[in-house]
Amino acid sequence: MGKKRKYLSEFGVNIVSSGWMMMTSDQLRAEGEMLEEQEALSKECHIYLICKRPASYFIKDTFSYCDERISVEVGYKVDGVQSVFSYEGKFPLLDDAVDVRVSDYPHREIITYSSDGKVVRKLPANIISSGQGHELILKNLEVLYVGQSFGNGSRTAIDRLKSHSTLQKVLADSSYNYPDSEISVLMFKFEPYRLLMNFDGMSEGTISDERDEKRFVSIKNNPLRKKQQIGLVEAALIRYFEPDYNDKFKIKFPSPKTKLLKKCYELDFSGLCVEINTEELGFSLFSKRRAAAAHHIANIDIVDDQSRASFFYVAGGGKGLVKVSDVIGVSKS
Repeated sequence: MGKKRKYLSEFGVNIVSSGWMMMTSDQLRAEGEMLEEQEALSKECHIYLICKRPASYFIKDTFSYCDERISVEVGYKVDGVQSVFSYEGKFPLLDDAVDVRVSDYPHREIITYSSDGKVVRKLPANIISSGQGHELILKNLEVLYVGQSFGNGSRTAIDRLKSHSTLQKVLADSSYNYPDSEISVLMFKFEPYRLLMNFDGMSEGTISDERDEKRFVSIKNNPLRKKQQIGLVEAALIRYFEPDYNDKFKIKFPSPKTKLLKKCYELDFSGLCVEINTEELGFSLFSKRRAAAAHHIANIDIVDDQSRASFFYVAGGGKGLVKVSDVIGVSKS
């Protein structure tokens, strides 16, 4: 027997990413200064993703420089097999630079130098790789870990991450397990949650009197705190991507035993919808569990173990209520 709606209305929590920052592991460990706008954003980032992709490098013997233009081949390896693409672009000698050449092994940068041998500016191979539309594999980031860098304005997300034990473990493992890859950290800001409402006036036997109205009033008058919202985002993304380095929430979420969901159950939410978007960044996210995409939506049915139909159930054209596709249900363990 199919599930039936308990109330006329069902409610869901929708939390969407907005601002973002991306740093490679070497940038994260550097002591350089950020622009004021970047520093302000870093203090507001709530969630970070540790990701990997193939590391790119310049093939030194192919490098040439003429009329302020670079010509060079860029390589990368997947499972030890090298692929190469050609790059040509303008790169003038600015700020009193007099020379330009490829850096020493592993040849990851093109560097300009002043007359006294000082570094003026750098062009990393991974920046060039990110702009190559045909090299799609270089624009796909595998999610290895999802963590919370809850911003309260006192420290930047970067400061909090530099000493993070999991990041240090991934970096330590990468040289051994992923010798042809580079590690990057993506940091995201999430907007305050939006309330989603789903009405079904066709279902029979639903509660549609003042009890349903009181639920709505209670939800409006008892908003989720910011820390609760970010906790839900972290848990939803871990359950969705199932990253290698995460344990908590990877399997046993959602569950009525999860303290994080206590307020949602009290207010009678039946759905959680977390969205993370990297379209503007120009990258796609993926994991062993999820295909590469620039926009991921983690739909979580938090009352799936109950007989009632949740927020994610819709009329099925004579087949009763049908759950929409790709919705994660309550853990049975």
